[in-house]
Amino acid sequence: MKRISYAEDHLVTGDDIADAVMAYAQALAMRGRSDSIDVPAVDAGGSARLFSILVGPASQMLTSDVLTVDESRGDEITDARLVADLAARTAALSGPSPVAVPQGTDAVDLETEQFGVPDLGGDAPDEGGDDADGDDADGDDEGDSPSR
Repeated sequence: MKRISYAEDHLVTGDDIADAVMAYAQALAMRGRSDSIDVPAVDAGGSARLFSILVGPASQMLTSDVLTVDESRGDEITDARLVADLAARTAALSGPSPVAVPQGTDAVDLETEQFGVPDLGGDAPDEGGDDADGDDADGDDEGDSPSR
């Protein structure tokens, strides 16, 4: 069991739930977003309750596994659906992480056959749509601009 301290109060919940709440809160904070989640826990008086917690960039919470004797009594609080849901929400917020490239590293050309992009070389049409003989691409030697 872990204690989640939040907004000058605390609640006690299962280890997996507390870890999932913290991971989700961190992912939300990294994206500048917030959300409300319902967490089954025991309050400071020892009563089992469902807490609604607002988590986001301004959340100041911490978890601790150091519990008082009263808090450590009772069975571990579990909620596999909640933990799975929070893990899915956390994963949905996670995107590719930036990676520092050491100085002096050669740039990788992503427009190569290695990455499925054929080398067009000098045969690529120019932006005007003219082909190699100067005619327009459809071969009718007439400009494709609207007639007046």
